[in-house]
Amino acid sequence: MKTSVCLAGLCALLASCVSDFTPEVKGVSGILVVDGAITNGESLFTLSRSVCITDTLWGDEGITNAVLAVERSDGTILPAENEGKGTYRVQTGDLDPEMSYRLSFTIGDKTYQSSFLKPMPSVAIDSLSYAKADLHQPVTIHVSTHDDANQSPYYRWSFVENWELKAKFFASHGYWEGQFIPFTPYKNAYYCWAKDASKTLLIASTERLRENRIVNQTLTEIPCDNEKVSILYHIEVTQMQLREEAYDYFRILRDEIERTGGLFSPVMSADDNGNIFCLNNPEETIIGFIEVANISKQSMFVPCEELFEDTWQCRTGGTMNRQESLYHWIKFSYSGDALNTYSSEECVDCRTHYHATKNKPSWWPTDHY
Repeated sequence: MKTSVCLAGLCALLASCVSDFTPEVKGVSGILVVDGAITNGESLFTLSRSVCITDTLWGDEGITNAVLAVERSDGTILPAENEGKGTYRVQTGDLDPEMSYRLSFTIGDKTYQSSFLKPMPSVAIDSLSYAKADLHQPVTIHVSTHDDANQSPYYRWSFVENWELKAKFFASHGYWEGQFIPFTPYKNAYYCWAKDASKTLLIASTERLRENRIVNQTLTEIPCDNEKVSILYHIEVTQMQLREEAYDYFRILRDEIERTGGLFSPVMSADDNGNIFCLNNPEETIIGFIEVANISKQSMFVPCEELFEDTWQCRTGGTMNRQESLYHWIKFSYSGDALNTYSSEECVDCRTHYHATKNKPSWWPTDHY
């Protein structure tokens, strides 16, 4: 039985790092969507239900009541920790190359399993690099790798980004936990840090090349006026090599996304939807492919002094804009004036920016807070 589905934002679904995503389908809702891979160290999985494009998104599409584990072929069970919002984490440790692994979980009275697979080896990342043609061009991040043993010509990458940003103006006073207070060096809205994960399907093959070598594969482009590259940017890249059937599955999805733009496009039939099955109902449509692979990681900092093009426009004034509440117009000290200058919240409070918080990573190299 083949059931055609239309998915929106599949590129986000296929990011191996956990990220917010609700798949949308045209005419079919409630399809189980499984994202993740069994990897050395720890494994992350997300379970969610698709929604019709005419439905309202309530933010509760993640499946939070599953009981999930990774099973090894010798009967060892590695239980998952339920982190909420449909995210599950399993401490898998080192993967035994002689053993096979699969994902197993229950939702209510239904049991689901992926196919047993032995771990794929993965070579190390040779290098990460960045490039920028000129001030008005994006910053591009690249990865290079090679496999002399030719274990597999198929590669997949994901990444986690951290970056530092700051408000346009330094505010001497502002809102902190709901109260309007004088800011201190450790309570301020000037410096912030943000984090995000890759949301596109990043795969490549050297199958038709003379060498099993990837040189300067582009992973992401960051616009020149994006705050990610305003002060200091960090990226950690995860690499895995895939078996052919996994690569073919992801390639079909990637090609369909690129062909149609990835919005409400017919993608795959139920017979081609991966390697996850419902034991109670083998005809159930499930979206997802659980690969089993060792991974390699590499990270780098990107200094941003000459990369950022500041296009942020901020208004200031000696009186408050009465059409907006005080919460959106903040008193701050500007050019030596004390508490008689106002500006919009996003110009003086970095916490209002995309993904920004005061949660500075413990390993971040700057000494300010």
